[in-house]
Amino acid sequence: MENKKVMDVMTRGIVTGRYDETLPKIAEIMAEDNISCIVIVYQNDETAGIITSLDIVKAFGKKTEEEIEKTTAEDIMTPLVYDVNPEMTLKEVSNIMVIKDIHRVVVLSPEGRKPVGLLSATDIVKEVMKLKE
Repeated sequence: MENKKVMDVMTRGIVTGRYDETLPKIAEIMAEDNISCIVIVYQNDETAGIITSLDIVKAFGKKTEEEIEKTTAEDIMTPLVYDVNPEMTLKEVSNIMVIKDIHRVVVLSPEGRKPVGLLSATDIVKEVMKLKE
């Protein structure tokens, strides 16, 4: 497992949303796709940030209905996204996740800043479980 690569385990075909989409639209996309995290991208498809279901819950709890309708993804996203290369090992990424105290990273295309996948702590846990089998 120490040599297993991110590309072997990552979730491919991630769902993205535009940075200028409204909060209700982002929530709709996440609900329709039954996901708890969405990568936010700029017009050129480069990663801008990430929104989790908890981010939406926090915004909903703090804002009025009128404010929610005007809130954009950019307003609530976490702009500091830790991204990794698909060629990195799970061990390398695990260390980053522990040091930075994060639960998921965005996997970027080797040639640029475009998201091609997600890797979560749960994905790594599942790989560890396979060792038991």
